Amino acid sequence: MEKEYLTYEEALKELGIKRSTLYTMITELGIKSHKFKYDKKRYVAVADIKRIKKIREQPWKAEESKEESQ
Repeated sequence: MEKEYLTYEEALKELGIKRSTLYTMITELGIKSHKFKYDKKRYVAVADIKRIKKIREQPWKAEESKEESQ
């Protein structure tokens, strides 16, 4: 069963980026992080991780991706 959310650490490994880069992308793309009850970790939706991957592969499409999420 595939996960719906990844922790920040899992997302960093999946994307191969630094924490500061992940924070910047989350902020600039308007991605919402999630926090679940009784859990101190922050999570990002897998769909958003895929979106970040796509933007890293094709940065010229970043604006299109931001418009899609709104």
